[in-house]
Amino acid sequence: MAGATQNQKEPRQRYARGEGAKLRVDLLEAAAELMATHESIEAISLRAVARRAGVSPTAVYRHFDDHLDLLAQAVDYCWTNFRDAMQQGKDSSADPFVAFRNTGLNYIEFAMRHRGQYRVIFANRLDLGLKPNTSAVEAFDILVDLIAQVLEANADDRVAFDVAIQAHTWIHGIVDLVGGNPAMPWPDTETMLDGLGESLRLIPAPSAI
Repeated sequence: MAGATQNQKEPRQRYARGEGAKLRVDLLEAAAELMATHESIEAISLRAVARRAGVSPTAVYRHFDDHLDLLAQAVDYCWTNFRDAMQQGKDSSADPFVAFRNTGLNYIEFAMRHRGQYRVIFANRLDLGLKPNTSAVEAFDILVDLIAQVLEANADDRVAFDVAIQAHTWIHGIVDLVGGNPAMPWPDTETMLDGLGESLRLIPAPSAI
């Protein structure tokens, strides 16, 4: 019996009238969790999402046209949450060096805390035929803009887009290694992020200190 209920939440009380937005978020999160573990669209039916969220299939139809609409909106939900985490880091300081570091820390924290959502946006193998996500573009633009500010402060003439690709690849590698092999004696993520900053020259140059 344990196997039959492994991916099913306990039946819960219905949200009060006017709290449908909370149910919608629960369904999006349930869909994201299933997308992170399944490689087939057919395996993520509305019934499967409803079962995961602990509601009836009828409740899902009140918020989404069909399971493809649900999955598409779940992808957008994950990207939007990631973009918001990046934006919070950028807005945390007027100093571009501090803001860049905080944005990197927010990136890592999001990936570690929301592993399913992170897997959906960066390792999802489901082909939903979606166009490039607006929030995805905005998230990367945040990184590019921050690095452009850092390079300008250091009088560094490198192309911000190219450096942002390197930074993103590096941070993603930290997340992938630490998240995938947590038993390894990795340095703490702040130390690794600071190593990124030093190696890519995204810390104040000696003349700028």
